[in-house]
Amino acid sequence: MDNLHQIPCPLLVTDLQGQILASNTDLLEVVGSTEAYWEQQNLNALVTVPSRIFLQTHVFPMLRRSGKVREVYFHLHGSNGQPVPVMVNCSAGKYHGAESYIWIFFVAQERSRFEAELVQARAQAQRMASELAQMHANLATQHASLSQRTLVVEDENRELAQLSHSDPLTGLGNRRALTRAVQRWQEQGSAGAQASLLIVDVDHFKQVNDTFGHDAGDRVLIDLARQLGASARLSDLVVRYGGEEFVVWLPVADQVAAEHIAQRIHTNLLQVSVSKKPVTVSIGAYTLTHTSATDFLKNALHLADRALYSAKKSGRNRTVHFADKRLAC
Repeated sequence: MDNLHQIPCPLLVTDLQGQILASNTDLLEVVGSTEAYWEQQNLNALVTVPSRIFLQTHVFPMLRRSGKVREVYFHLHGSNGQPVPVMVNCSAGKYHGAESYIWIFFVAQERSRFEAELVQARAQAQRMASELAQMHANLATQHASLSQRTLVVEDENRELAQLSHSDPLTGLGNRRALTRAVQRWQEQGSAGAQASLLIVDVDHFKQVNDTFGHDAGDRVLIDLARQLGASARLSDLVVRYGGEEFVVWLPVADQVAAEHIAQRIHTNLLQVSVSKKPVTVSIGAYTLTHTSATDFLKNALHLADRALYSAKKSGRNRTVHFADKRLAC
């Protein structure tokens, strides 16, 4: 693995949290910039927001279970500013003696066109099923077969619709994405496993809207979403929960790790301002142990929200962690 630049396809090496360790020349031709620049980044920074959600909710859990994924599809940020569709294989391995993930990319520019044709074909199949339902009884066998195919298409469309439910302003996932990710952690997590949840709220956001207008407020939310994504790890999920409130779900994070990520959010937010005035956030954090309780997410959000209230009350622009039924800074 020391001669990455001799491998004739785009290649990337990350650690188990998605932090970029190395990239080769072919990858840099696709995404631009330099190897040194990308070594300071997380894989989140390389991919589009919908692809980041897919990585967090599907690819990374598969890697943790089996150590490899084959022929998964998402989009990189291209050097020309346009999304680049890629097919990806990834395997766990060693890089300079450390446990790593090795990502190999195959550029698939024609894939988007094929997907559009598939969507069109599915719609046509649904129309045909409706027409076939009116045909003579002697076509019953053929009709049953086509009806079954139609049900499969409808199930696939329903799944695609669920994956597409994201916040239209920021491109982040929404409450449904959060619920799905937490339920998957409850189903797959082991006893004693810890996770954390952060509620991130923009300080004095009403003043931003009242003073600078709602367009400026929207830009603040978009910039905040970008910095939250840059602060999170590959295994994490960032969603817009509502208004100026965001939730960061950390499925593999104890209290120390959660507070480290919260501090990274505060640091990255130094890059966000409106009319040269800094934008800050208050963060309520809650760390929890694995449970199968049905009201688990509701309770976690409630306790993190109590911590957020304490952060607001004690001066804003800070993180408060709810622990052991008491609030501690």
